[in-house]
Amino acid sequence: MTRKIIILLILGLTFGCRAQSQKQRLTKYKALIIGTWISQEDSSYKIEFTRDNKLKIFIDNNLEEMTTYEITTSCNSNSSNYYDIFLKIQIDSTSYNCDILRNIITESSSKTILSITTERGQLEKYIKQ
Repeated sequence: MTRKIIILLILGLTFGCRAQSQKQRLTKYKALIIGTWISQEDSSYKIEFTRDNKLKIFIDNNLEEMTTYEITTSCNSNSSNYYDIFLKIQIDSTSYNCDILRNIITESSSKTILSITTERGQLEKYIKQ
């Protein structure tokens, strides 16, 4: 009986810490994502996230598209109780892309890197301008 209680306590603490970590990352990512990001694969492709939840897409410095975005723990039928943070991008009035925001980190070279896994499973990386 004592062994079961200890296992349940460990599992509870593990999942509780993950949920707290997810909430902390959500808050952190909402602040860090604001700004302009250049694709590591194609420097002519830029995206800009604004404070009022607008996503602007530029190709060769020309605004090609503007839509809205949200950083959240659920998107369409996808949800994550423990880890994933979604970049929910509006496609039209009723549908959204649900990309996964993998990380926003500052490397030792002082470059800030944004990593996104698209709905199609492609990893995209951007450098903050």
